[in-house]
Amino acid sequence: MAGIGFQLKNLFKENSFFWRIKAFAFSSIVIAGPMILCILLITLGQWFLGQLGTPFQERELFLGGTLYSFVFSQLLTGGFTMLFSRYLADQLYLGKRENVLSSLYGVLAVNLLLGGIAGGIFYFISPLGLLIKLSCYLFFMELTIVWLLSIYISALKEYLQLIWGFFIGVTIAAALIFGGSILLGQSTAAVLFFSMDLGFFAIILLFFASIKQHFPENNQHYFDFLTYLQKYPSLFLIGFLYTLGLYGHSFIVWLGPLKVVAGNTYVMAPLYDVPVFYAYLTILPAMVLFVVSVETSFYEQYQKFYSMVLGQATLKEIKEAQKKMSNVISREFAFIMEFQLFFTICAISLGTKLLPLSTEQVDIFNIITVGNFFFIMMFILVQILLYFDDRQGALITIAAYTGSLLLLTAITLLFGSYGLACFIAGLLGLGVALVRIYRYSKDFGYYTFCHQPLIIKEEKLYAERIAAKLNSLNGIGGNYETRK
Repeated sequence: MAGIGFQLKNLFKENSFFWRIKAFAFSSIVIAGPMILCILLITLGQWFLGQLGTPFQERELFLGGTLYSFVFSQLLTGGFTMLFSRYLADQLYLGKRENVLSSLYGVLAVNLLLGGIAGGIFYFISPLGLLIKLSCYLFFMELTIVWLLSIYISALKEYLQLIWGFFIGVTIAAALIFGGSILLGQSTAAVLFFSMDLGFFAIILLFFASIKQHFPENNQHYFDFLTYLQKYPSLFLIGFLYTLGLYGHSFIVWLGPLKVVAGNTYVMAPLYDVPVFYAYLTILPAMVLFVVSVETSFYEQYQKFYSMVLGQATLKEIKEAQKKMSNVISREFAFIMEFQLFFTICAISLGTKLLPLSTEQVDIFNIITVGNFFFIMMFILVQILLYFDDRQGALITIAAYTGSLLLLTAITLLFGSYGLACFIAGLLGLGVALVRIYRYSKDFGYYTFCHQPLIIKEEKLYAERIAAKLNSLNGIGGNYETRK
C-alpha cells in the first residue's frame, strides 16, 4: 500500500482537524476495509446458520472451509505479493505498461496451477460430499485470484475501487446467503459457500475490468516476471515468511491436544484460533498510522535526500537532509509505538469484558496481543529497511521472527503453554530489527554511496531462458534484452 501516501498528501495539505480525520478515515478504509468486509460476510454466514438451527457439524464445516481457504490462499500468494509490488513499480516507472497485463496472466497461471493441484489433492482424499468439496475448492481458487488482483489494483492506486469491488461482491454474497437461507429454506454450508463463490466471482470480474481498462496492451510475455524471482529472491522470501509467521504457529497448535477435526477434513483448534484472530485485529491501528504518519511525513524527506544525492548538492546539504530524514523516522516510529501501546492496553482491558472468550482463551488473547505489539513494530521497521533497499536486513529480521516463532511454539506446546511463543518471538524479532536499523544508520553513507558495484557486467539470467521457453509455448518466442 505504499502508493497510498501520495494520495494522503493531498488530504493533509489542509492542515485542519477535519482534513486530518478524513485522511485517517481514508487510510483505515483502504487498509482494513476489505478484511473487515470479508469478516462481516463470514460472521453473517455463521449467524444465519445458527439462527436457522443448522446442525453444529454444518457450522463447523463452514468455519473450517473458510479458515482453510483464507489461510492457504494467502500462504500461496504471500511471496508473490511483495515481489510483484516491486515488479509493477519498476515496469510503471520504466514506462513498460505492456508488461503489466501479461504478467498478471502469468502469475495467475503459476498460482492457479500450484493451488489447483494442492487443493485438488486435498479435496480428492476428503470424505466430504461432492457439493461441499466443489464449493470450498472454488472459494479457495477465487481467493487466490482476488489476492493477486488486489496487488494490481493497488499498483493503479485505485484504492477506493478496491473497496467498492469488495463491497459489491460481499453485498451480492450476503444477499444470496439471505435468499438461500431464508427464502428458499436452504441452510447448509454448501449453499453458503456457493453464495460466497458468486459474490467473489463478481469481485474478480470488477477487478479484471478495471485492470484491463488501465492496461489494455498485452505483449504476451507472460512469464517475464520470473527474472525478478531470480534477481530479488529475498522479496519473495520476505513475503512468504511474513505470511507463514502469521499462521505457522496455528498449524503447530492444530497438531496438539486442542485439535478438532471437522468433517474428517479440516484440522483446527478453535480454542486457540479464535483468540489469535481477535489479537490479530489489534494491530490494525499501527498499520493505519504507518501509512498516514510515516509514508506522508517520511517520504517527503526521503525524496529530498535522494534528490540531493542524485543532484548537485553539497556534502553539507546532503548530511543535513539525512539528519532531517532520520529525525522524521525516529519521531514517527515513536508516535506509532506510543499509540499502538495505548491501544494494546485498551484491548487487553476491554477484551476480557467484551469478547466472547473463555477464561483460558482470555489468557491466550492477552499474551498474543502483547506479542503482536512487538510484531507490528518489527514489521514497520522491516518496511523502512525495504525503503532503503536493505533486502538482506529485512529478510534476516523476518526470518528470525518466523523461525523462532515456529520453534518456540513447538517447544511451549510440550508444556501446555499457548501464546508465549508469539510474545518471545515478537520481542526477539523487534530486537533484531532495531539492531539492523542501528547498524544501517551508522554506515548509511557507505550504503548510499559505496554499496553499488563499480563494474556492471552483463549477465544472462537463467530465469530469462525459462521465461522464453514458457512464452514460446504460446508461439511468442523469447526476444529478451541482456539483463545487467
